[in-house]
Amino acid sequence: MKFLNSIILMSSIVMNSVHGEVKYFSKCIKDGDFAITFDDGPSLDYTKMVLDTLDEFNVKATFFVNGKNCVDITTNPTAQELIKREYESGHVIGSHTFTHPSGITNLTDEELTYQLEELNKAIYNLVGVKPAFFRPPLGEYSEDNLKIIEKCGIKANILWNLDSEDWDHNYNATQQYIDGLEGKDPKTHSFIALNHDIQKVTAEKNLRIVIPYLRKLGYNFVPMDVCIGLPAYQGQELNTNKKGITKDPNGEIVIENPQNLNANNGNDVANTAETNANTNANADANANADTNTNADANSNTNANATNADANTNTQDINKSNSNNNTTSDATTVKTSIIFSSAFMILVAFLFL
Repeated sequence: MKFLNSIILMSSIVMNSVHGEVKYFSKCIKDGDFAITFDDGPSLDYTKMVLDTLDEFNVKATFFVNGKNCVDITTNPTAQELIKREYESGHVIGSHTFTHPSGITNLTDEELTYQLEELNKAIYNLVGVKPAFFRPPLGEYSEDNLKIIEKCGIKANILWNLDSEDWDHNYNATQQYIDGLEGKDPKTHSFIALNHDIQKVTAEKNLRIVIPYLRKLGYNFVPMDVCIGLPAYQGQELNTNKKGITKDPNGEIVIENPQNLNANNGNDVANTAETNANTNANADANANADTNTNADANSNTNANATNADANTNTQDINKSNSNNNTTSDATTVKTSIIFSSAFMILVAFLFL
């Protein structure tokens, strides 16, 4: 299955790119960012555990949900509460089709439209938004699929570059992370990781291991809108209140402190390096108000003491210079009198 996934990724989107109005991403646009994503939920057994773990570690993730896969979200109150919790907790909700067909490449345009629109309707009825991000089941799609995806309001087709394989008992999900990150550096790499919130190993074990591990490596966890720099829901602007996103004076979206994108990041998302020094300075000042007050007081006291010493030294120097000048002037006068007297005696001697 690992080999099959590699073939799927290579045959679909190897790098971030654009087709029409739909953008495609298999990694985040900023080096060091790490987007944890979950497919196929919600699950009545495990999604709550996943959400509890994310809350515990203060991580925002992305859920590519189905409408009628493990449970029917249009009729099950528990499933509906899980969707609402995902949204209200600041996680991003994306589309993974309504019933999770075994791939969408064999669907007619009408069938694919139904899969996308039915999920849009179900999510909107629960939280008042329609997903702008889509992940195709199995990672498979065709050029014809893309036209329908765009017509249904999707702005980004999201794949992945790290697969936990958590659904396959032949693989160790934690080891998949370790292997996938081997030799990678957060200064030059970013990731979108595929997981499933319907899998026990992810809910009970793997997240609790990989989240601290990734942080130790230096990665920054982000939801998908921050990961790719696009609004998560149809008809909305990018939420610039989220950490990592700002707007420049012209209203353009800015991903804070982005690293230079390499050649594989062939997307047209504008990335502008911007350091908000004033904001950081104000935040630091507010956070350390008492410390700064004491520091200023000590600084002023020391400065005053220093100035007093400096004034005293200056006065002493001036006195010294005054004494030296007085002595020098007296010496000059004495010298002049002596030379004058000698000159007069010489003239008198010559004429007499």
